[in-house]
Amino acid sequence: MVTSDRTIHDRRVEHPPGHVGGRLFSDAEHPIVLRTAFDVDDYLAHARGRIEFDSERIEVPGDVARDLSFLWRLENSALAETRAMFASWTSNEARITAFVTGWGYERYWLARALRDMLETALSPEDLRGGRSRRLRGMWVERGLPILAPVVGGLVKEPLTAGHMARLAIQEAGLQAAERAVRTRLSGEAARVLTEIIDRREAIVRFFRSEAVARIRRSRIEALTARAHLMRPWAPLRIVGVPEPDEAGALTSIFASASDRRRLIDSDAEIGRFLPGNPQPSMNQVTAALRSTRRAHAQAGRNHGI
Repeated sequence: MVTSDRTIHDRRVEHPPGHVGGRLFSDAEHPIVLRTAFDVDDYLAHARGRIEFDSERIEVPGDVARDLSFLWRLENSALAETRAMFASWTSNEARITAFVTGWGYERYWLARALRDMLETALSPEDLRGGRSRRLRGMWVERGLPILAPVVGGLVKEPLTAGHMARLAIQEAGLQAAERAVRTRLSGEAARVLTEIIDRREAIVRFFRSEAVARIRRSRIEALTARAHLMRPWAPLRIVGVPEPDEAGALTSIFASASDRRRLIDSDAEIGRFLPGNPQPSMNQVTAALRSTRRAHAQAGRNHGI
């Protein structure tokens, strides 16, 4: 249960034993754990591993394989995202660190399922990250360990609201992208992608509940969350480093107006609690659409010459 500052001092409010203002084993001046309705113990007890499938029955058309390759690289980024969180104040949040152990495990197997499917349609060269992978490695290994502790030491606990808001938007955006691609698959490939989408449901629910609880708890946490969703950060991108085929992939994945509408609704699950109702996922897709149109227009003019 999460309570507002106003109700904390209302004598009619009865907190569970050991709770103060929705926090467990803390006092008003030294808060430790924020508790939401999400059952972390149950999630960890039921974390799932490999997704089994018959590779002989997997059929992935070439254009879909390219889009899935882009999503696989996002899916495979759990370690980088974890480093971004745990190099900062968020490492002090016990429930989050506990959840992330299961999250990283599940994300590994979700990424592995996509890679195993793609190996039937793409060459090893097509699956490599190239220059963008090297840039991400430099940032995660060298930049984050220096910058994150400094920022975390200045902002402290409100920083976690920003991390939770980002991951809530990011996980839901990835789920929306996978749902969009699923409509272009059939048979065993569609079944595997459906299971990936379904397994992400609990992950999205956790990050959303943690983000909303913090955003609604205090103004400083809401402002911190809003700042974390501003450009140049983009949800469908790994620790701020764009993929070379990002614009083309997002344009292809979200070609349908109905899929873009669902992405807007997904962003609103967090955005509606923040000033201006930010839509970072849709902003990134809109920028990709514009970039692709400009590239096509430029190619047309050059061809005319």
